[in-house]
Amino acid sequence: MQEDAKISDVMKAYMESYSLTQQKFADGLTASLVNTNISRVSVTNWCNGKSSPSTDFLLVCAVAYEDWRRSWAMSCLKAKLPEVFESGVVTFNLPIAE
Repeated sequence: MQEDAKISDVMKAYMESYSLTQQKFADGLTASLVNTNISRVSVTNWCNGKSSPSTDFLLVCAVAYEDWRRSWAMSCLKAKLPEVFESGVVTFNLPIAE
């Protein structure tokens, strides 16, 4: 992703890379998260730049998952808060799935 990437760019890139519809993307994000529901409409709004996922939700995905969802969350965090995540102020040292 480019440094100046927007959430909508991140969304489109991941949906294309993993051949996901907006519904499958939404379902995948909340597949194993308790009391969390992301709708297709939310994904549509993220894709269109009308809104973005909350920072808290992105952090949960970055910690809870070890697949494309972690990578997606990290890319979104960098796009949403580049001054924090691109500057090196915050770093993640999460285990890699085996």
